[in-house]
Amino acid sequence: MIKNNLLLFLLVFFAGCGFSSPNIVIILADDLGWNDVSYHGSEIETPNIDKLISSGVELDRFYVQPTCSPTRAELMTGKSALRLGITRPISKNQRLGLGLEEKILPEYLKELNYSTYLLGKWHLGSYTPEYFPTRRGFDYFYGYLSGGIGYWDHVHGGGHDWQRNEVGLREDGYATQLIKNDTLRIINEHDFTNPIFLNINFGAPHIPNEAPEESVLKYSYIQDETRRLHAAMVHEMDNAIGEIVVALEDKNELENTIVVFASDNGGLTPDVKLNPSFLAIPKIIGICNTENRFGISLFQWVCENYSGGSSNKPLPEGKMSVSEGGIRVPAAIWWPGKLEYSKSQNFISMMDVLPTILDLINYENQLDVDGESRVNSLSDVTNPESSKYVVTNIINDKYAVIDMPYKLITSAEGDQLFNILNDQSESTNIAEENQAIVSELKNILSQWQFGENRSLPISEVLKDPDLFGGEEDRIPWVEKAFKNSETNLTPKNEGNFKWVLLFGIVIILFIFARIYNRGKNP
Repeated sequence: MIKNNLLLFLLVFFAGCGFSSPNIVIILADDLGWNDVSYHGSEIETPNIDKLISSGVELDRFYVQPTCSPTRAELMTGKSALRLGITRPISKNQRLGLGLEEKILPEYLKELNYSTYLLGKWHLGSYTPEYFPTRRGFDYFYGYLSGGIGYWDHVHGGGHDWQRNEVGLREDGYATQLIKNDTLRIINEHDFTNPIFLNINFGAPHIPNEAPEESVLKYSYIQDETRRLHAAMVHEMDNAIGEIVVALEDKNELENTIVVFASDNGGLTPDVKLNPSFLAIPKIIGICNTENRFGISLFQWVCENYSGGSSNKPLPEGKMSVSEGGIRVPAAIWWPGKLEYSKSQNFISMMDVLPTILDLINYENQLDVDGESRVNSLSDVTNPESSKYVVTNIINDKYAVIDMPYKLITSAEGDQLFNILNDQSESTNIAEENQAIVSELKNILSQWQFGENRSLPISEVLKDPDLFGGEEDRIPWVEKAFKNSETNLTPKNEGNFKWVLLFGIVIILFIFARIYNRGKNP
C-alpha cells in the first residue's frame, strides 16, 4: 500500500527508530461553521484549532454530508452514507442504526493492537445495546448515544443520556469540559505500550446554546445573543483541544500522534432554504395541536432548533443544505515532525479518512470502502486526485454531485451547475451552457450505489421529536435500550391513521397551492 515517498519515509523512520504504530486522535466538532474559526477570519478566537492548522496540513476542500449521522457513518466505515442507507440524523426511536454487518474504524485498529476510546457523541444507533459503540470495537465509551443533549442537564428528548460503558451516569458539569477531563485522564493513565485511538466527538457547538458564564462574558462585544453564546461554546471546545494536545506532549507522545480535526457538517444558520412543503408539516401540526395530541408544540421542532448562531460566510447556506455552507467544513490533519504545514486545495471527503489513516499506519488487508487513501494529497497539495462524491438531504429533497471543479445540484426546481473552485458562493449557475458536464454528473449520480433507507418516516420523528435538554419524562436512554432488547420492542405505530389523514391534508393543500400559483402566474 505504499503510495509515495512520504509513506515510504514514514515506514522506514518507524522501523529505524523502533517506534510503535502512531497514536490516532480524531476530533469532531458538531455544527462548526466555516466562519466560526479565527483562521478563516471569524471574530471567534480559536488559537488551538489554528495551531493545528498552521503546523499541519490544512484541508481547505474537505467535504462531508449535510447532517451528522451520515457524516459519522462515513467516518466509521469509509463508505458513502447513501450506500449505508444513513441519509439523515438517526432518531432516538429509530430501530435501525448503522448496519451491524459494517466493519468500523476501531475494529480495524484493534487488529493492530490499538486501545480504542470514544468520548462524546455517538449518534449511529442505540435502540438496542447491539448498536452501542462498546459492541462495535470501542474498548471504552463515555458520553451520549443520541444526536444532542443539554450541556448541563445531559437530557435528550425527555430522557437522560450520559453514560460510561453502558451504565447510566449522573454527574454535574458542562458536557464539553466533562469530555475533556475524561480524555485527559485516559491520556495520563495510558502506558502507551499499545498505541491509542481517541475518537473525541464534542457536542459543541451544536444547539442548545449553553456555555459557562465566564466564556460568555469573553464575547460580550458580540451584540447578537445567539452568536455570543455560540462563540462561547466554540471557545470551550477550543480550550479543551489545547489541553488535550498539551497532555499528549507531557507524555512525550505528541510527535507519535496523528491528529485529524473536522466538523461533521456546516453550521446551523437561518440561511438554509428549506423546502416549503417540509416547513408546512410542523406549521400545520402547530395549528392543529391545541391539546398537544401530536406530541409536538407549535413550531417547537423547527423554530427552537433552527438558528444555532453559526456563520458559514462566504459559503452559502449551512447545515441540512447541499450548498457549500452545509458540506464544506474546517478540517486539518496534523502529525508533528512528519507532516509539514501546507494548504491543500485537493478534494477530500469524510469517507476518505478511514482509508487514509489505515494507509498511514500500513494496514495491509483489503478494504471494502468507497473512499480512497489521500496520502498523496498530504504530500503533494497541488496534484488533484479523483473527487467523485454524492451528498443528499431528504429534508431539502436535493442531491449534489461533486467531481472537481464542478458541482451539480439536482432538485424539483431544476439543475444548478457551479464551478466551485472559482465560485465558492455558488452565485452563477452555468448549467445551461454546459449540458455535457451536467449529463456526466447525472451519470455519476445514476451509477452511485444506494442502500436501503434505514431512517424513520418524518411523521414518526415528529410524534416524539429529538429535542435537546429540558425536563425528563422517561427512563434514561441507555436503560430504554436494554428494555427494548429484553422485550423485542419496535417503535410504536399507534395512531397511524391520524398521521395518514394529516399528511393527506398537507399534500392536498400543497397541490392546490401549486395549482393556484400557476393560475396566477401563467
